[in-house]
Amino acid sequence: MMESPDALVREMRLAAGLSQRSLARRAGTSQPAIVRYERGSATPSWGTLQRLAAACGRRLRIDADLLPDPDDVELAELLLGLAPTQRIRALGRYARLHEIARRQG
Repeated sequence: MMESPDALVREMRLAAGLSQRSLARRAGTSQPAIVRYERGSATPSWGTLQRLAAACGRRLRIDADLLPDPDDVELAELLLGLAPTQRIRALGRYARLHEIARRQG
């Protein structure tokens, strides 16, 4: 789950046991800027977020997960309603149709 920048800045600061003024000093910014970030009235750049994280003894990273293809989910749900032998036959037909569609482009 993605956190908003304001919640992230506040969470990192509190977890590090820092005041807004201390975080600002460590990160090379002003205390009013920290207030704006935590209130959500200003959005820090990626570079600023990295500096704030480092000042709190943390490192930020971006993570992207693959989402399932809705067609694959629908197929899986349909297959779960079949007996094992029916699933095997259905998957064979699906594979052939998939290959035909791939060739057509």
